[in-house]
Amino acid sequence: MSSLGFLSGAIHHQPRNGIRRVCHVVAAVPSMAEYVEDQVLRKFDAGDVERVIKSWHSARDGEVLESFHEDGSVLQQAGSFIAGLDARNWHEVDEYQWAQGLEQDFEVIRDELDKCMKQRSLEKRGNNIWATAVKEEAMAYGPDWRTLVLQDRGIWEPKNSKIFKDTVKILKKHKVPSSEVFFARQSPKTGIKPHTDNTNFILTAHLSLRVPKDKSWIKVGNQQRFWEDGKMLIFDTSFMHETWNDGDTDRHVLLIRFWHPELSRKEIKALETVFRAIEEYEMKVAY
Repeated sequence: MSSLGFLSGAIHHQPRNGIRRVCHVVAAVPSMAEYVEDQVLRKFDAGDVERVIKSWHSARDGEVLESFHEDGSVLQQAGSFIAGLDARNWHEVDEYQWAQGLEQDFEVIRDELDKCMKQRSLEKRGNNIWATAVKEEAMAYGPDWRTLVLQDRGIWEPKNSKIFKDTVKILKKHKVPSSEVFFARQSPKTGIKPHTDNTNFILTAHLSLRVPKDKSWIKVGNQQRFWEDGKMLIFDTSFMHETWNDGDTDRHVLLIRFWHPELSRKEIKALETVFRAIEEYEMKVAY
């Protein structure tokens, strides 16, 4: 599973309201910044993707969005951002038709996960089954948070999506605007430390599959909510958030990272182009 935004890692400094500038890898490698922008402008009219280009320039220049909400008690923080997007720590299920559809089909997804987890051959058949967090995320997530990836930055993982074909079929049936999809497991008596995922143009949804009732929660901003089997939680992880599983069993959710609904289709395609161009450039440099 890759990092959520243009830049990897969480932000660790004293926040203030507004946009501040920090030093990071994009600013240090101007040729990558030029390559990525060129790839975007080759495919899109500048007027259609102006906000994406501005977002990339902000990343290039080391700018960080920092905004306090609800009388200054809730921090939103992102190094990969598009200015002016609707910013709320929590979103409601009735705002998204696809989320309501997933709730209706949750038993199929849960049963497929249960069935596959009982198969001894799962790790051999799949790819990175129940992997730990990548290095830059490990500080906040810890060793007890594991993932099983179905989709990464818009690309379906071929082995795992074939194993979980019913789940993938349901996601496609409901036209989920996903960028990443994976099962996430959190062990008993463990949690994720307060952090931000560093990006405001991708939101997160959890479909609860098997969770300890009234004992497993997530706090986004200053509001805590509990996972409940068959129900969705939708939130913005550019807000500071944390989790805890106080139960005696694992917590399993289907985690979906999806594009902010205020983005245009062309902007989404342009952002996907940015991600691909970064990977292409890194491969060119490596070889």
